[in-house]
Amino acid sequence: MNGRAKILVVEDEALIAMELGERLGDLGYDVLGPAMTLDEADRLVADMKPDAALLDANLNGKSSVDLGAKLAAMGVPVAFCTGYDVIKNLPPALARATILTKPISEDALASAVRAMLSR
Repeated sequence: MNGRAKILVVEDEALIAMELGERLGDLGYDVLGPAMTLDEADRLVADMKPDAALLDANLNGKSSVDLGAKLAAMGVPVAFCTGYDVIKNLPPALARATILTKPISEDALASAVRAMLSR
């Protein structure tokens, strides 16, 4: 490996996923994915543990909260990307999860990833 932090991107909208991946690459991170489904995300995580994760809160009508809880249990910091200000039914393990409201500004993305990696 090249020593760069690996950020898992889980996003069901292809253009947003591609753009997030490019922005993370420009910030100096390696992108794991992007995964467009929860099953795809599970397969990626089974192959390689990410250093942090950006999860779309709603993947084709399915919540990514359970995936976030699984990642948190593995010690992976999680941020949810959503069009909403609040995500309902977050378990205690995700109480500190960052919520990034779409569209995500460059500064918000950079500072959220830095903060997750410093935990």
